[in-house]
Amino acid sequence: MPFPRALRSPEQARAVKLSASPVPGRTSGELCALLLCVALAFALRLAYLGDASIWWDEGLAVWAARLPLREMARWTAADVHPPLYFALLHFWRLVAGDGELAVRFLSAAFGVATVAAIWRLGRLLAPERPWVAAAAALLLALSRFAVWWSQEARMYALGGLLCVLNLIFAVRLGRRLGWRSLAGYLVVTAAALWTLYLLTLLLVVDGAYWVWLLRERPAWRARMRDLLARGALLGATLAAFAPWLAYSLSRTRTWSTQVPFDAGRFAELYAALLSLGVSTNVERVRVPALLLVGVVAAGALALAVRSRPSPRRGGLALLLLALAVPPAVVWLLTTAPRSFGYSPKPEARYLLPYAAAYYLLAAWAAAALAGLAGRARRPVAVALVAALALPQLWSLRDYYAERVPTDDYTSIAATLRAHVRPGDLVVLHTDDPWPVFAYHWPEPLKGTPHLQDADPPEVDYYLAPLWAASEAIWLVVDEDALRADPQLLFDDWLARRASASHTWRFGTKRVVLYARTPTRAEALLALAPGFVPRAPPEPLAADGLRLVGWEQPLRRILAGEVASAAAYVERREAGGMLSVRLGDSPQARADVPVPPGDGVVRLPIGVLVPPDAAGAQSWVARLGDDQATLGQVEVIARRSDVSPVGAGPRFAVGASFGAPPIVRLLGYDLGGSGSVGGTVAVTLYWEALEPAPVSYKVFTHLISPAGRVAAQRDDFPVGGERPTTSWRPGEVIVDRYDIALKPDVPPGVYPLRVGLYDPATGERLGPVRSADGVVQANDQLQLAEVEVRPAR
Repeated sequence: MPFPRALRSPEQARAVKLSASPVPGRTSGELCALLLCVALAFALRLAYLGDASIWWDEGLAVWAARLPLREMARWTAADVHPPLYFALLHFWRLVAGDGELAVRFLSAAFGVATVAAIWRLGRLLAPERPWVAAAAALLLALSRFAVWWSQEARMYALGGLLCVLNLIFAVRLGRRLGWRSLAGYLVVTAAALWTLYLLTLLLVVDGAYWVWLLRERPAWRARMRDLLARGALLGATLAAFAPWLAYSLSRTRTWSTQVPFDAGRFAELYAALLSLGVSTNVERVRVPALLLVGVVAAGALALAVRSRPSPRRGGLALLLLALAVPPAVVWLLTTAPRSFGYSPKPEARYLLPYAAAYYLLAAWAAAALAGLAGRARRPVAVALVAALALPQLWSLRDYYAERVPTDDYTSIAATLRAHVRPGDLVVLHTDDPWPVFAYHWPEPLKGTPHLQDADPPEVDYYLAPLWAASEAIWLVVDEDALRADPQLLFDDWLARRASASHTWRFGTKRVVLYARTPTRAEALLALAPGFVPRAPPEPLAADGLRLVGWEQPLRRILAGEVASAAAYVERREAGGMLSVRLGDSPQARADVPVPPGDGVVRLPIGVLVPPDAAGAQSWVARLGDDQATLGQVEVIARRSDVSPVGAGPRFAVGASFGAPPIVRLLGYDLGGSGSVGGTVAVTLYWEALEPAPVSYKVFTHLISPAGRVAAQRDDFPVGGERPTTSWRPGEVIVDRYDIALKPDVPPGVYPLRVGLYDPATGERLGPVRSADGVVQANDQLQLAEVEVRPAR
């Protein structure tokens, strides 16, 4: 229903009639193009949707969605996002479940709907060129940036959809004030505000766009009426958001994660995200990203120059406002000091909701540039759209190659489900990754605090009441534990008091069960009451043993990782041996003793997938002369270009690590500013000698005159891209570490020491021998003395 005519002046009615650009009827070809784009978007967003492991923010979202609605709202009010997405996820998971694919499917659906919405916006802004809308839908469907956040259980895909819907209604209201458009705008924009605080900038974008359109109104009274009507609409939208603001403002906490980030780097990040969907190592794609964005900018300029009808220029202004205002505000929020609320650091996701406007602008700009080609405009338009689309498609190849699950806490949670009994308490040490762990283990748990070099009184203060109230404590030790507790004081405290204990090792993590009472010690490895393992896919029995259960946490795994599984074997008094292999490699085999006794015993299995393995590999188990195939794992080959070897190290070393030697440090390079506030860049050249049984971490330490670590950087090789378990004998790995020199590091000369250690236990890989065979103290190697200069 149109806006009441009584509220229009004759001048306003004429202006509305002149500015309205009805959308021509849709042809079957347009609908086919739209359906193809939507189908492509669905396929790309569904591909490997459940394969990547849940990360911190996703785990937090699922944790919040599991809460009762009132508790969820109370928690959200103190956090950094409004509650709408969490409420939708709350109800969605009741229907679809908590699996990785299920919780992410909601975002994928929002991402697919955004492709259809951008097509509709394109038809409104460029009705005379229907292919612009189809090209925009195609570019958005292929966008790595959009695919990425459509595969995350976060609110940003929903925010992107609501942003495009808001722009649609803003355009419709800019042409005609109708009741349906008014209601649609109010609902969509209020929902956007209840999804992301950042989307309040839509009110600024829409308001500026409507002010631009006021130039069409021939009479000042018509302008004032339009201004008042749309101002009232913006006020009503804010009023719909006011209840949440009133509730949350008194509960908002103040904290900051800001980091130095200049405007030039931010602009490069923005260009790389829009054109290629890349957010890391942006300098590698700086040139193609700027070229692609430059093409779009040139087309937008041509469009502005050649667009005489004001509605077209108004649409161009709307897209430019959506692309310019939010990033500018985001950058200010991440750099300007604040004393209230959350001060974030620059993150790619903050730029996603408004990014869809770029793809419509890109398609429209291609049309403008093609129009300069005269009769050749059609092939030129196709070439320009292909030039914008193909880099996105190329970028998606790397995106999917990295989308491989890791066994972060999956096997640990399976172990807990099988063994935790009433009266047991699970303690996460430390609780830094608690949302990820809580996703896999939604049962009650405690987390050790974020300590720095824990001391015995702190450990006793924390553990004593937990120990007294529990039959047993399950200590889940992650990689952060060594930072907080380098002396393993938590383990020592529990070990000295436990009646019995047992340790499970899962890659770089471990779980230790400490039984407090003799009764719990007697049932140390017994299955939890009522626990029934999942039946194996094939029967297997021999010598009085029978396989009654099989667990396989991962279906896809990277070469060079440890593949975990668990077998449940029923025995009657006599024990035996369960042999398990993954594929045909003799390296990926395990012989697991079955202890004698009665009942079902759970046998954890871990085999190292060879670094050169690839393709489908079968789990095959054997008991006596009987064997069964229990499942398959798709092994993903590792990228071979993550550590290219150049001219070799500047400084030769030749030291070996391990007995027998596992790796050799060929040499190193030094770089960085070397001044306080800057970095020392250390590039290590490793040579693999033998297969590594453990994924070791590398430490690089600058040692103070007092013998303490003054600055350090510990990490897995090549930023985790090449764990030591993936190294092939004879291969050379180039591995860089940037050691941050914080302001409290005084200028001076510092010895630089390096080594490798097991992140689960802290044990260093040794002995370390220099090139001439001399054993180095403390299983570490001193490379050089580094001069730290005063800050510039």
